[in-house]
Amino acid sequence: MVRTPMNAALLTLVAALGAAPAPSSNPPLDAIRDEAAAVLRLQTVLDWYTQTVGEPSIRVLLYKGHERLYSAASVAVVDKALKQKGLAPDDRRALEFLKSYLASEALSQAAAHFDDEAANAALQATVSLPWSPAPTPYKQLEVLIKTEQEASRRAAIEKAQAGVWKDVLNPILARKEEATQKLAKALGYRNYVALSEEARVVSLRDLLVEGNRFLQETDALYQPLLAELAKQELGIEVSKLRRADIVRMRNAPRFERFFPKELMRPSFEYFLKGLGLDLKTAAGTTIKIDDANNPLKEPRAACFAVHVPDDVRISVKPSDGFQDFVTFFHEGGHALHFANATTTRFELQYLGPNALTEGWAETFGKSWGDPNWLRRYRDFVTQWNAQHKTKIPTMTDAEIGQMSRMAVYGDFYFLRRYSYAKIIYEAVLHGGDPSIWAGIYSGPTSDPMAVYQDVFGKAYGFSMGVEDALRFRTDVDDTFYAADYARAFAMADLVQEGFRKKFGGANGDWFANPAVGAELKRLWAAGQKWQPDEIAQQFGEPKLTFNASAERARRLLGQSPAGAVPPGGNTAR
Repeated sequence: MVRTPMNAALLTLVAALGAAPAPSSNPPLDAIRDEAAAVLRLQTVLDWYTQTVGEPSIRVLLYKGHERLYSAASVAVVDKALKQKGLAPDDRRALEFLKSYLASEALSQAAAHFDDEAANAALQATVSLPWSPAPTPYKQLEVLIKTEQEASRRAAIEKAQAGVWKDVLNPILARKEEATQKLAKALGYRNYVALSEEARVVSLRDLLVEGNRFLQETDALYQPLLAELAKQELGIEVSKLRRADIVRMRNAPRFERFFPKELMRPSFEYFLKGLGLDLKTAAGTTIKIDDANNPLKEPRAACFAVHVPDDVRISVKPSDGFQDFVTFFHEGGHALHFANATTTRFELQYLGPNALTEGWAETFGKSWGDPNWLRRYRDFVTQWNAQHKTKIPTMTDAEIGQMSRMAVYGDFYFLRRYSYAKIIYEAVLHGGDPSIWAGIYSGPTSDPMAVYQDVFGKAYGFSMGVEDALRFRTDVDDTFYAADYARAFAMADLVQEGFRKKFGGANGDWFANPAVGAELKRLWAAGQKWQPDEIAQQFGEPKLTFNASAERARRLLGQSPAGAVPPGGNTAR
């Protein structure tokens, strides 16, 4: 991780924005905190309405009048505070989080009009599908792909998406990329990548090395599993796969009947009850859940920590199927984390990298890969049927084993995508130093779309077509959020395996042990304070690695490290 002085460059930036304050006007540290908390709360509420009802994005307006907050003067105040001797560890961490937030928000402020333009263009875009008499909102296409049974129609939907990427969104995002790279340098960083490493508290090189090691060591498990599931779920050979097919396959279409959307929330509450948890916050309020199926609603589920811990919300656009249940549990993990934070430090409630909260979210989501939880879900459905006079089908033991294999595939997919492909691609896109990917990637670097096509093809295990690759601009997360996701997946596997060993008894079933909920509340109380390496230490490991991810995959697939996956095998336990 590279840290560089920012003050002079920030003064240059603010002067260029026409808002450079005089040195004597430096705001007090407490005023910076209060103003940052207010702006963040307003942003979160606006994002909630943009997500849930399609309210036009006006993020750029939220920065009006707050130019001094995201200025050299504010950063100088935090720098000065950080240089004080004898700072308590929590005080130092809070200040580091605040400094990174101010720098990142300076970047966001300058790029806000690009984000608004792209968000509003996506809201307004419609496409024509051959079988639909009326134009279809672009925002609805990902949901249609997930539920579409015919491969030819999935291909047609993706072709329509690609047209929007190419003609509408990519040109906007290309201008954003150029502007943010320039701004990162104006902020005093070597490049956008260096800024991101500081904001995420991560070495991208170290993370990529670990992700590449995982990919290489588990590839003999992944490739046969991909071929097995593509044939079983879609009737397609790997050579014929497209990315749109993976969206459908991961939703486990053969098992959709076991996961009707009306059971999504009740099953989550049943899951929480087993752990001694519920939807109540530490402040005594209740987590708000918006599960309306608005056509303009953002299909990607999200959690909104409007005011920690008393106002925490989840937005989800439900449809039948396994993957929506996984997603809902993921967002529930976020929500429970924020809702149970008892720290009163603003910086430790909201700021810092999101690897930690993503890790807690994934800990909940990954439960759907454990046969112990799948059997408990079967018990829940049986009870539901008896109480509500319904006939929702339940899974057999064999089907539970197959569902577990599907979940293991999902774990592989995300780890390979975020800790390998996304890190390489975005490092190249943002002008990173070749030392980041040296010895790991040796393909083209001059054409971002070609890099995307190359590295994602390797990660996914099948060739990426041109239309697949046209998402190369939209499939980018600001300041390497991918690094947070990658560490979150590894952390969740570590926590899952740790709970299994500590609280699971002879068969590893920790899903009805209230001691788990008590342990989670202890860890959640600190808010965003702990980083993944520190969580690993609390589970007996010196630092976070992907070893637990490989261990869990092999256990659930019933394989030794040198083993091969038998097609249709069911040795998960």
